[in-house]
Amino acid sequence: MSLAFSSITLNTSRLQDMLEFYRLLGFQFKAVKVDKGSEVYRALHNEIEFSLYSIKNAQNSQIPTLQLGFRITNLEDRVHQLQKIKTATCVLDPTSMPDGKKAILLDPDGHSIELIEAS
Repeated sequence: MSLAFSSITLNTSRLQDMLEFYRLLGFQFKAVKVDKGSEVYRALHNEIEFSLYSIKNAQNSQIPTLQLGFRITNLEDRVHQLQKIKTATCVLDPTSMPDGKKAILLDPDGHSIELIEAS
């Protein structure tokens, strides 16, 4: 069984402060254009993508404030096992996408977990 972090995303209503904070820690962000009208900044550190998304009221948003991405093996089997946990929710069944086969689940606390099949 293989598991590796691929991304971390924080949704925030304090984008400029968060950028300053994480820049001081050493992240080098680049602005990214997205389709859904939010400001997004990304940095790559040790092959892990770290993103900050601007959301006006992150605490009351339906979008989880924390999103984690993992590269895993046996995507379909793992999703099937995770769906057996009653408080976990599958948002996107395993689907082939331009950047690979992936699935999205909400963990029991509602955090968004993106699973990408490792090649």
